[in-house]
Amino acid sequence: MNEKKLATHPLVAAYLEEVCSHVKAKDVHNDIASELLGHLLERVEDLMELEQLGEEEAIASAVRGMGDAREVGIGLNAAHKPKTEWSVVVIFAVMFLLAVVALFALPAGFIDMTTKLIIVLAGLLFMVAAYFGNYQKLARWSWWLYAITIGVMYYTLLFGTQINGAKEWLSIGKLTFNLGEVSPYLLIVAIAGILYIERSKPRSTQLMSSVKIFAQLVAFILLPMLVYMLTPTMINLAVYMFGLFVLFIVYGKWRFMLAAAGTLITGIVLLLSFNGGQLHYIIFRLTTMFSNDPHANYQALRSVEAIQAGGLWGQGIGVPNPKLPFIYSEMMYAYLVYSLGWIFGTIVVLAVIAFVWRTIRMGLRTKDMYGRSLIVGVCSIFGIRLLWNLLMCLGIVPIFGIGLPILQLSSVTILEFGLIGFMLGVYRRKDMISQQQDQGFQSSLTKS
Repeated sequence: MNEKKLATHPLVAAYLEEVCSHVKAKDVHNDIASELLGHLLERVEDLMELEQLGEEEAIASAVRGMGDAREVGIGLNAAHKPKTEWSVVVIFAVMFLLAVVALFALPAGFIDMTTKLIIVLAGLLFMVAAYFGNYQKLARWSWWLYAITIGVMYYTLLFGTQINGAKEWLSIGKLTFNLGEVSPYLLIVAIAGILYIERSKPRSTQLMSSVKIFAQLVAFILLPMLVYMLTPTMINLAVYMFGLFVLFIVYGKWRFMLAAAGTLITGIVLLLSFNGGQLHYIIFRLTTMFSNDPHANYQALRSVEAIQAGGLWGQGIGVPNPKLPFIYSEMMYAYLVYSLGWIFGTIVVLAVIAFVWRTIRMGLRTKDMYGRSLIVGVCSIFGIRLLWNLLMCLGIVPIFGIGLPILQLSSVTILEFGLIGFMLGVYRRKDMISQQQDQGFQSSLTKS
């Protein structure tokens, strides 16, 4: 007897149908039926061989031994129902509350509360929509997402709005988006899907493999590197490359990572050789970190002074600090500690560490490779930006123009909130993805 024949038996078919009727996640019904059939077949063969039972009697005995179909189905439904990572939700809620407090703690007169309210509402709506969406449908659009992102980046470089010397802003109505901050998230989501599709394809010939590697080096390294380096700073390139190399680690692409690193270094050297001003800027930022010259290291010294002056409870809400620059952007954390005190600053640091740790843990507990790479890849962008900003304000790492995600409510917040909902949505479906469905999904991606 085989599983196919056993599955057509009336007793077995009725039992499997009853069990699956209590499991709401329909995608896993085939997996459940296949697993139960395996146990039934093994039990039937044992009964026929060891207890010398007839086929019909052995099947009936095996079905009875599986337990009540309703109870089994209810137990399996509990195992395959949507899962919410409540620790990440709670940490996000804490960070959101801190962001609201920070908004009112900043000096008045420079903040458009109406715009901030629109940003928050749009971000929360995007977050809810992303949470309930099916992330697997995104994979087949990965190359389109990559191409559109690169295209918009180059369009912004040519026709975008220039702010603070950087032509990387795209205006949509009253909202202005910093493509330099937005693009690493979008590129990492796109490349996570591209690598997943490539992983599903059969191995090609050596020649085709070499051509594919060259094409990916151009797409993943050279094209983004060129547009990032044509902006005044290279920090967004560093953020993007960090997330990209994290994806390479997740997919085990160690050899490709070495080729990518070599291509990146070569490309940077060549481009900087034609842009002496940017090379001087990078060297200046790195060397002034260890300089005793107060003029050369002005911004970092003012940040540390503001934090030291904050004291336990701060200098008070909205108290001006004319010596501290960029309090609405990269130096916001330093001002918040100055205004609200060390306890508030410590809570922010703990919330950031908890968010990064629990989100990465959430990603590692996701079963399918695509979902895992999405969570870990996106979290790597959040993590490097959050931690670098805090360390930068504390005077531990060089000063670069990198903001504070989530806590700094800006137009980028809409995407950040949506990505948090997206990551939670991936984890939500981790026990609802059928192995057979996933294999079929990979096959359909390969064909398309």
